[in-house]
Amino acid sequence: MDPSDPQQLSSLASLFQQTLNPAQRKEAEAQLAQLEVQPRFAFLLLALIQNEAVSTAIRLAAAIQFKNLCKTRWVLDSEEEDASRIVSDDEKQVIRAQLVPEVVRLAQAATPSQAILAQMNESIALVAQSDFPEPWGGLIDELVRELGSDNYYVLLSVLSTSHAIFRRWRSMFRSDALYTEINLVLSKFAVPLLELMHRVYTQLTDASTPAATAAPLASCLVLLLQLFYDLSAQDLPPQFEDAIPTLSPMFTSLLKFSRPELVGDEEDMAPSLLDKIRSSVCEIFELYAKRYLDVLPQLPEYVQAVWDMLATYGKAEKYDVIVSKAILFLAVVVRMGNQRSVFEADATLEQFVSAIVLPNIELRDIDEEIFEDNPMEYIRRDLEASVEVDTRRRAASEFVRSLLEQFSAQVTAICSRHIRAYLDAFQADMLGAWKKKDAAIYLLTSIAAQGATAQHGVSSTNTLVDVVQFFSEHVLQDLEPGHAVAARRPILQVDAIKFLYTFRNQLTKEQLLSVVPYLVRLLASDNYVTCTYAAITIERILFIKVEQRFVFTAEDVAPFRDDMLRALFAAIVRNETPEKMAENDHLMKCVMRVLLTARQTLAPSVAAVVGPLEQVLRVTSRNPSNPRFTQFLFESIAAVVRYAGVHLDEVEQHFFGPFTEILQTDAVEYVPYVFQVLAQLLEQRAARGADAALPETYAALLPPLLTPALWEQKGNVPALVRLLTAYLRLAPARIVEGNHVEAFLGIYQKLISSRVNDVYGFALLQALLRHLPASVVAPYFQPILTLMLLRLQSSKTERFSQHFCVFVGVFCGVQQPGYPEQVVEAFERVQPGLFAQILQNVVVPDLGKLAEKQRFHVAAGLIRLLCEAPSMLGAQAAVWPVVLGGVLGMLSSAAQPPADDADDEQHVAELDEQGFQATFSQLAASMPTRAVAEADTSAAAYAGTDLAAYLVRELRAAAEQRPGEVPRLVAQLAPAPRAVLDETLRAAQVVLP
Repeated sequence: MDPSDPQQLSSLASLFQQTLNPAQRKEAEAQLAQLEVQPRFAFLLLALIQNEAVSTAIRLAAAIQFKNLCKTRWVLDSEEEDASRIVSDDEKQVIRAQLVPEVVRLAQAATPSQAILAQMNESIALVAQSDFPEPWGGLIDELVRELGSDNYYVLLSVLSTSHAIFRRWRSMFRSDALYTEINLVLSKFAVPLLELMHRVYTQLTDASTPAATAAPLASCLVLLLQLFYDLSAQDLPPQFEDAIPTLSPMFTSLLKFSRPELVGDEEDMAPSLLDKIRSSVCEIFELYAKRYLDVLPQLPEYVQAVWDMLATYGKAEKYDVIVSKAILFLAVVVRMGNQRSVFEADATLEQFVSAIVLPNIELRDIDEEIFEDNPMEYIRRDLEASVEVDTRRRAASEFVRSLLEQFSAQVTAICSRHIRAYLDAFQADMLGAWKKKDAAIYLLTSIAAQGATAQHGVSSTNTLVDVVQFFSEHVLQDLEPGHAVAARRPILQVDAIKFLYTFRNQLTKEQLLSVVPYLVRLLASDNYVTCTYAAITIERILFIKVEQRFVFTAEDVAPFRDDMLRALFAAIVRNETPEKMAENDHLMKCVMRVLLTARQTLAPSVAAVVGPLEQVLRVTSRNPSNPRFTQFLFESIAAVVRYAGVHLDEVEQHFFGPFTEILQTDAVEYVPYVFQVLAQLLEQRAARGADAALPETYAALLPPLLTPALWEQKGNVPALVRLLTAYLRLAPARIVEGNHVEAFLGIYQKLISSRVNDVYGFALLQALLRHLPASVVAPYFQPILTLMLLRLQSSKTERFSQHFCVFVGVFCGVQQPGYPEQVVEAFERVQPGLFAQILQNVVVPDLGKLAEKQRFHVAAGLIRLLCEAPSMLGAQAAVWPVVLGGVLGMLSSAAQPPADDADDEQHVAELDEQGFQATFSQLAASMPTRAVAEADTSAAAYAGTDLAAYLVRELRAAAEQRPGEVPRLVAQLAPAPRAVLDETLRAAQVVLP
């Protein structure tokens, strides 16, 4: 591709224009995907980004494409098999040389696009992540050269780029490589950064500086402060330590400094530049107070400056971030304890509570507006702990907890007085002073909750606070039907539900069961937040465990199960568009939890559940928009399939239609889930036994599943392999009769050659070996094994080697005529003498590396090979002692098959938050029970459950068939395995003939 060719640039611009049109987007993106792997495509993108004759929207689309190229095509991922997609080293070298100058040119434009610059900054950071410090050793020098620019937009761009590169250090673990990189940067960047910070600070605080330049100067200062934090995040830079005496007055003065141009309008929702500067200073104060207190004698000055600054802020939402940052800094100082003598007076603590805590926990008008107009945002701020959410209430609560750590009795007493005052004010005017009760509940929660996790709730409480009594006297009434004040002030209902959610572990099972009907009633509330909090709380109550067992059983939820599900589905389908229906994943998670708790008792209610689930599936599949909702939806569908019992056919009829539509429309977010549930349905059919048959609808679906294009999506592969395995288990004859065997083997060939998917290639092959007649598969043994051996020779990984070892064990354990001798013959046909080499040099050395759950199956297969394959006691006898020694070496750890979970359903029900992936997320509820999964894979089917006993039986049988041969080979064992064998035979009271 030639970036100087106007025709190519015009064609590329046209493609990006099409991506902006929903009707043309899919086809245009497919064409771009084809072009992206062409040589020099990156240069065409860079030329288009620089072309100011093209619209900003197209240039921005090109910049996003370039950033994604740097993310996906710059480095060969350790599990990415297609090296041809990676940008060549020669191209990389030229691109690196162009990137910083490219950004500078974009910043120097008459009207620079900050959106385009942001994408290019991220691109440089992505490249630097792999190429800095080597081979891009000159990157920092390029950036430092631009720090002397007088063009504020150039400075902003260079500082943004630097922050994009260095900010990742904040969360990285310490390592020699990381510190080498940081020290290299500091040696070149620290002093210029400090000089520029001083220059910008001086200009910004100079009253004679023109008002027009104040905003870009302030933006630069924000980035400089963020970079100061980045460079300090791992360790204190010596350059910064030396500068602390001059930096401290600068930082504290910034908390007092103000310019009208930087304040912004009072009506603005977003923080002003001035507040961003102050927030960054508070973050630096917090970091240095936590990490570098020994070099910070100025800490009392910091505390005073922050305290004085807090007094200047009102309750407007635009100040939430700066107020939260300031309070969190003060919380850190209090928690350290070294200033205890300064704070311990009752008057000081009272002032802290009155001036910091109370004003910031009280509900504001803006909070009410968010509750009514943007309920999901209210829930996010109030309930979801996130570093991205800075709320005054959360900061004030954290400050209270820091005070409690140092002054528990005093602070509890002070807060308790204010709680009583709030409640008295509420009692005097319930409708007019309802916010006082809201504040009382929030404050009590802050002083009562101590140890807590997001998943399991509060585990320990303040011994000076009786939360159960408070709940009974002040909270329960707001949950009861007919409470007029709570009905007119739904935030009080939400407060009550949240209190129950927070302290669910402090209530007994009987107490919780008594209030669950109230929550079920509130599920039907017209108020979005009330309904959602009820769902969240029910879900968490059902998830309570004691001694690793769930407290609430199917019998416990049976009385209100159907009412819960009816109300939940009504709340979900209340919204008609796909996006709005999928917005509230809390509701769908509660549906999932109820179904997983109900288990087999769900069967009679299946008809009432599958209809709403089908409706939700059909609507949301038109435009999947919420991965969490998607996961919970399909977990719910899988749970219904799992527990449908005799109603399975009815369930299948409901979902097969929408599943087919999803596959036809290629709703990529849903497709991997559909494959998993289809596999689950087929597995359920196979479990019926001899009466099971493959329906024609599934038979018609099989050929499309074998098309190569479907296997290009990485997220499809795990689910597709499971689905094909289910076909093999249920209808092997149909696969042979339909001439699909070679298509299956073609898929195996594709998977086994891939470093990311080779494990699935092994899984598919093992299913083929287990379920198809040996006569069908045997003609293909040579190419099958050749592909494996080529991987072992050319690009072996530890994972591949271990899975190959497992394959050999499973191969030897195949229960078909001619095995395990077939295994020896298959390898020997590839190359005479090969099998002994494979056993000695690949399999035996990896036996000790196998996962515990793999060892029994592999050991059993190898025992069967040693004792039942005639050639192992003949032509292959030389390797026999080596293999037996390897088996004996893992006998103790592989003596029993993997223990069955006493309750498979307990394991499934433990499904909770997951790290949802863009490619594939496994459905826990769709997974077969271990008994079903291992029905035809477990070596226990032929070896029994005692591996040592199986070894003795097999050795004795082989010795009886070949008298004298087995003892002769046993005599060649090394002393350690020989001792293990002797002890095993002695324990079984067996002497080999």
